[in-house]
Amino acid sequence: MRATIIGLLRSRWGAALILSAIVLAAVGVARLVGDNSAPSTILPGNLSEQTDQMPSGASFGPDDGVLSAVPSASPSVAKGAAPPAQVAAAFAENWLMRTRSPKSWLDALGPYSTQHLLGQFKDVDPVSVPATRITGEVSLVMLSETAVQAIIPLDSGQLRLRLVGPDGHWFVDGVDWDRL
Repeated sequence: MRATIIGLLRSRWGAALILSAIVLAAVGVARLVGDNSAPSTILPGNLSEQTDQMPSGASFGPDDGVLSAVPSASPSVAKGAAPPAQVAAAFAENWLMRTRSPKSWLDALGPYSTQHLLGQFKDVDPVSVPATRITGEVSLVMLSETAVQAIIPLDSGQLRLRLVGPDGHWFVDGVDWDRL
Protein backbone atom coordinates (compact mmCIF):
# COMPACT_ATOMS: atom_id res chain seq x y z
CA MET A 1 0.00 0.00 0.00
CA ARG A 2 2.75 2.45 0.96
CA ALA A 3 4.67 1.65 -2.24
CA THR A 4 1.53 2.41 -4.27
CA ILE A 5 1.07 5.82 -2.62
CA ILE A 6 4.76 6.74 -3.07
CA GLY A 7 4.60 5.61 -6.72
CA LEU A 8 1.50 7.74 -7.26
CA LEU A 9 3.20 10.79 -5.74
CA ARG A 10 6.21 10.37 -8.03
CA SER A 11 4.16 10.09 -11.24
CA ARG A 12 2.93 13.05 -13.29
CA TRP A 13 -0.66 11.94 -12.89
CA GLY A 14 -0.31 11.74 -9.15
CA ALA A 15 1.28 15.20 -8.94
CA ALA A 16 -1.45 16.62 -11.19
CA LEU A 17 -4.13 15.01 -9.04
CA ILE A 18 -2.66 16.46 -5.84
CA LEU A 19 -2.25 19.94 -7.37
CA SER A 20 -5.83 19.83 -8.64
CA ALA A 21 -7.09 18.93 -5.17
CA ILE A 22 -5.12 21.83 -3.66
CA VAL A 23 -6.47 24.32 -6.23
CA LEU A 24 -10.06 23.12 -5.75
CA ALA A 25 -9.71 23.38 -1.98
CA ALA A 26 -8.30 26.93 -2.28
CA VAL A 27 -11.13 28.02 -4.59
CA GLY A 28 -13.70 26.47 -2.27
CA VAL A 29 -12.29 28.27 0.76
CA ALA A 30 -12.08 31.58 -1.17
CA ARG A 31 -15.72 31.30 -2.23
CA LEU A 32 -16.83 30.59 1.32
CA VAL A 33 -14.82 33.44 2.82
CA GLY A 34 -14.90 35.90 -0.13
CA ASP A 35 -16.75 39.22 -0.16
CA ASN A 36 -19.68 39.19 -2.60
CA SER A 37 -20.58 42.84 -2.06
CA ALA A 38 -18.35 44.33 -4.77
CA PRO A 39 -19.80 47.55 -6.22
CA SER A 40 -20.97 47.70 -9.80
CA THR A 41 -18.50 49.16 -12.29
CA ILE A 42 -21.25 50.99 -14.19
CA LEU A 43 -21.54 54.54 -12.98
CA PRO A 44 -24.24 57.08 -13.77
CA GLY A 45 -23.17 59.86 -16.08
CA ASN A 46 -21.89 60.36 -19.58
CA LEU A 47 -21.36 57.08 -21.49
CA SER A 48 -18.45 58.45 -23.53
CA GLU A 49 -16.57 59.20 -20.31
CA GLN A 50 -17.39 55.78 -18.85
CA THR A 51 -16.42 53.73 -21.90
CA ASP A 52 -12.95 55.27 -21.96
CA GLN A 53 -12.47 53.95 -18.44
CA MET A 54 -14.31 50.63 -18.81
CA PRO A 55 -12.07 47.68 -19.67
CA SER A 56 -13.20 45.22 -22.29
CA GLY A 57 -15.28 42.61 -20.54
CA ALA A 58 -16.06 45.01 -17.71
CA SER A 59 -17.85 43.42 -14.82
CA PHE A 60 -21.36 44.53 -14.04
CA GLY A 61 -21.33 43.27 -10.47
CA PRO A 62 -19.65 40.57 -8.46
CA ASP A 63 -18.39 37.71 -10.61
CA ASP A 64 -17.40 34.52 -8.90
CA GLY A 65 -17.00 32.65 -12.18
CA VAL A 66 -20.16 30.62 -11.65
CA LEU A 67 -22.95 30.96 -14.18
CA SER A 68 -26.18 32.09 -12.66
CA ALA A 69 -29.72 32.05 -13.97
CA VAL A 70 -30.41 34.33 -16.92
CA PRO A 71 -31.97 37.56 -15.67
CA SER A 72 -35.70 37.68 -16.25
CA ALA A 73 -35.71 41.44 -16.81
CA SER A 74 -35.61 42.84 -20.31
CA PRO A 75 -32.88 45.24 -21.47
CA SER A 76 -33.35 48.78 -20.23
CA VAL A 77 -33.94 51.12 -23.19
CA ALA A 78 -34.05 54.91 -22.82
CA LYS A 79 -36.92 56.81 -24.41
CA GLY A 80 -36.14 57.36 -28.09
CA ALA A 81 -33.08 55.05 -28.02
CA ALA A 82 -32.68 51.96 -30.18
CA PRO A 83 -33.06 48.57 -28.49
CA PRO A 84 -29.96 46.35 -28.32
CA ALA A 85 -31.06 44.00 -31.15
CA GLN A 86 -31.45 46.97 -33.51
CA VAL A 87 -28.05 48.40 -32.50
CA ALA A 88 -26.43 44.97 -32.99
CA ALA A 89 -27.98 44.57 -36.46
CA ALA A 90 -26.88 48.05 -37.56
CA PHE A 91 -23.37 47.45 -36.22
CA ALA A 92 -23.16 44.09 -38.04
CA GLU A 93 -24.33 45.59 -41.34
CA ASN A 94 -21.61 48.24 -41.14
CA TRP A 95 -18.98 45.76 -39.88
CA LEU A 96 -19.59 43.68 -43.04
CA MET A 97 -18.86 46.61 -45.39
CA ARG A 98 -15.43 45.29 -46.33
CA THR A 99 -14.98 47.52 -49.39
CA ARG A 100 -14.91 50.77 -47.41
CA SER A 101 -11.69 52.52 -46.56
CA PRO A 102 -10.52 51.82 -42.99
CA LYS A 103 -11.45 55.37 -41.94
CA SER A 104 -14.97 55.32 -43.43
CA TRP A 105 -15.53 51.80 -42.03
CA LEU A 106 -14.53 52.97 -38.54
CA ASP A 107 -16.66 56.12 -38.90
CA ALA A 108 -19.67 53.96 -39.83
CA LEU A 109 -19.16 51.78 -36.72
CA GLY A 110 -18.81 54.85 -34.46
CA PRO A 111 -22.49 55.51 -33.69
CA TYR A 112 -22.94 51.91 -32.50
CA SER A 113 -19.65 51.41 -30.60
CA THR A 114 -18.03 52.40 -27.32
CA GLN A 115 -14.84 54.44 -27.46
CA HIS A 116 -13.04 51.41 -26.07
CA LEU A 117 -14.05 49.26 -29.05
CA LEU A 118 -13.25 51.99 -31.57
CA GLY A 119 -9.77 52.19 -30.05
CA GLN A 120 -9.32 48.46 -30.61
CA PHE A 121 -10.47 48.77 -34.24
CA LYS A 122 -8.37 51.83 -35.15
CA ASP A 123 -5.73 49.78 -37.04
CA VAL A 124 -8.07 47.15 -38.50
CA ASP A 125 -8.41 46.82 -42.25
CA PRO A 126 -12.06 46.00 -43.10
CA VAL A 127 -10.86 43.58 -45.78
CA SER A 128 -9.99 41.23 -42.89
CA VAL A 129 -13.66 40.89 -41.85
CA PRO A 130 -14.30 37.14 -42.28
CA ALA A 131 -17.88 37.30 -43.61
CA THR A 132 -19.93 39.10 -46.25
CA ARG A 133 -23.61 38.92 -45.27
CA ILE A 134 -26.11 38.34 -42.47
CA THR A 135 -28.03 35.08 -42.87
CA GLY A 136 -30.47 35.16 -39.96
CA GLU A 137 -32.08 37.11 -37.15
CA VAL A 138 -30.29 38.68 -34.19
CA SER A 139 -30.78 36.73 -30.97
CA LEU A 140 -30.05 38.22 -27.55
CA VAL A 141 -28.71 36.60 -24.41
CA MET A 142 -29.54 38.71 -21.37
CA LEU A 143 -26.65 39.22 -18.98
CA SER A 144 -28.36 42.00 -17.01
CA GLU A 145 -30.62 44.99 -17.65
CA THR A 146 -27.55 46.86 -18.91
CA ALA A 147 -25.55 44.11 -20.63
CA VAL A 148 -26.48 41.66 -23.37
CA GLN A 149 -24.80 39.44 -25.88
CA ALA A 150 -26.13 39.55 -29.43
CA ILE A 151 -25.61 36.52 -31.67
CA ILE A 152 -25.87 37.13 -35.41
CA PRO A 153 -25.59 34.30 -37.96
CA LEU A 154 -23.44 35.22 -40.96
CA ASP A 155 -22.54 33.40 -44.17
CA SER A 156 -19.30 31.96 -42.80
CA GLY A 157 -19.84 31.91 -39.05
CA GLN A 158 -21.45 33.59 -36.11
CA LEU A 159 -20.84 37.15 -34.90
CA ARG A 160 -21.10 37.62 -31.13
CA LEU A 161 -21.40 41.18 -29.90
CA ARG A 162 -21.23 42.32 -26.28
CA LEU A 163 -23.46 45.36 -25.81
CA VAL A 164 -23.59 47.69 -22.83
CA GLY A 165 -26.37 50.13 -22.08
CA PRO A 166 -25.77 51.78 -18.70
CA ASP A 167 -28.08 54.72 -19.52
CA GLY A 168 -30.49 52.74 -21.69
CA HIS A 169 -28.50 53.79 -24.79
CA TRP A 170 -26.90 50.65 -26.24
CA PHE A 171 -23.39 50.37 -27.69
CA VAL A 172 -21.26 47.44 -28.86
CA ASP A 173 -18.27 47.00 -26.52
CA GLY A 174 -16.86 43.69 -27.71
CA VAL A 175 -16.75 41.57 -30.86
CA ASP A 176 -16.12 37.84 -31.10
CA TRP A 177 -16.19 35.62 -34.14
CA ASP A 178 -17.03 31.89 -34.37
CA ARG A 179 -16.18 30.36 -37.74
CA LEU A 180 -18.49 27.61 -39.06
